[in-house]
Amino acid sequence: MGPHYVRGVRARVVIASSRAGVATELAAANGAVQIVAHARTRADAEAALRALRPSVLVLDPDLAHCEGLCAIPAFRRASPHTAIILPPAGEPGPRLLHAVRLAAQDFERRRDGDGLTLRERDVVRLIALGHTNAEVAERLSVSVRTIETHRGRIQRRLGLAGRAQLVRWALDHGLLDP
Repeated sequence: MGPHYVRGVRARVVIASSRAGVATELAAANGAVQIVAHARTRADAEAALRALRPSVLVLDPDLAHCEGLCAIPAFRRASPHTAIILPPAGEPGPRLLHAVRLAAQDFERRRDGDGLTLRERDVVRLIALGHTNAEVAERLSVSVRTIETHRGRIQRRLGLAGRAQLVRWALDHGLLDP
């Protein structure tokens, strides 16, 4: 089976696990997922979530607790819109890939009232912060052409003529708030 894309976007996944099987299973998925980080500690997972804003976090139950407390609220704060899934017990198998695909589809569907996906809002925010298309592409682990496509679609959807209007829109909609 070929790659599974959600409207042209692969599932961007952070793996938080000390088990090699989870990463190996997803890495062998023939392009259906893009593993953007593999964190082996809770702190590394939080940092990856903050920096990368992936569509899915695959969370090993061993890392879901810290000093007897559930770590999921901290992961939610680090990246509020990232779907969190726990791999099935034993060998991950195709059920894990299926769960990642479903979570990624849900991530792509979540849009705010302005009609932008979370990924498109990330693109707008980074452009409004003064990053070039190449810098945005590097930060989001996609091609420059993908960013150009996102930007054109965003500007058409919002009725904006250029970068200055895009920056003004981002300011007006709180995308540059800390």
